[in-house]
Amino acid sequence: MSGELPFLHSNDQGEILVLADLKTPADEPLLAALVTGADLTPHSLYRHVRYSLGRERVAEEALETEWRMEVLRLYQLWRHR
Repeated sequence: MSGELPFLHSNDQGEILVLADLKTPADEPLLAALVTGADLTPHSLYRHVRYSLGRERVAEEALETEWRMEVLRLYQLWRHR
């Protein structure tokens, strides 16, 4: 291997992202927000992770704005830990 991560089926990717945020408090942003697509937009599984963890549904047209706010909140939160 040349330092690259092995291919993971999207089902496995989703499961890993959900597990990573399983203990994230409901009032904190999801760590999965830090995983992006190739074009630096929310990962295609971000909505799935939110749904799987019982987070509030976000309309499609508001998803990217919500995601950007989550990323900002994460940076602010972890900067002071």
